[in-house]
Amino acid sequence: SLERSLSLLSLPSPMIMETMQLSIIALISIACLMMSCSMVHATYTSITRHYKFDIKMQNVTRLCSTKSIVTVNGQFPGPRVVAREGDRLVIKVANHVQNNITIHWHGIR
Repeated sequence: SLERSLSLLSLPSPMIMETMQLSIIALISIACLMMSCSMVHATYTSITRHYKFDIKMQNVTRLCSTKSIVTVNGQFPGPRVVAREGDRLVIKVANHVQNNITIHWHGIR
């Protein structure tokens, strides 16, 4: 009968209802996650980060060959500088090498 066919078309099956509910829950969860991520970025306050670089010559042996190289805090390459957008960096450099030194930065975005 036509009336029965129309009523069957208008009522979704329990499986479809459950799938729709899960989809709605997933969409709400994604929206909440996106809002919380944007709030974390919006509430970040910049800070001042302090670093001290001691520039020294150091003997390093690689492949049975010893060479004197410039190191920063005993490291080559030098230490990692971590900062977020808006931070202020104060980097004190103490040059213990006989010649002037130029610092070349990588990874600045």
